[in-house]
Amino acid sequence: MKLKLFALLLFFPLWAQAGAVSQLGTGDPLRLVYVEMQYLYQTGIQIKQQYDFSDPLQQLQCQRQHGYILTRASSLVGTAGQIPEPHRDRVIDAGWQAFACVRCGGDISQCEKLPEEMDFIKELLTSPQATQAIEDASPSVD
Repeated sequence: MKLKLFALLLFFPLWAQAGAVSQLGTGDPLRLVYVEMQYLYQTGIQIKQQYDFSDPLQQLQCQRQHGYILTRASSLVGTAGQIPEPHRDRVIDAGWQAFACVRCGGDISQCEKLPEEMDFIKELLTSPQATQAIEDASPSVD
């Protein structure tokens, strides 16, 4: 019994870190950012239309109901940091715009620029040069 408990205590930190690679998953970081940005944009529009942020009670209700979404938006920004130059900075900026869009505060104008940024990312996804740059920047698994 003591051996099983010791083994559990010894290996638990390894198991806890096993899924900590990215909340968005694995694969092409640009594609992950694009898919998550679509979700955040739609959710942000709903949040901005559903609540009146001049009312502190509605703002608190929004934060309680949608607080998790800021974690997803932060993860999006982190994944955007994996995109190779020359487009990394613009995609990171778009990630911060998505963060502002889903934040419980402000107005719907914080979401207005996201469709343009999503179109830019979609264009990068279909561009052969961008795809090759991402593949070249990815570490090889040998």
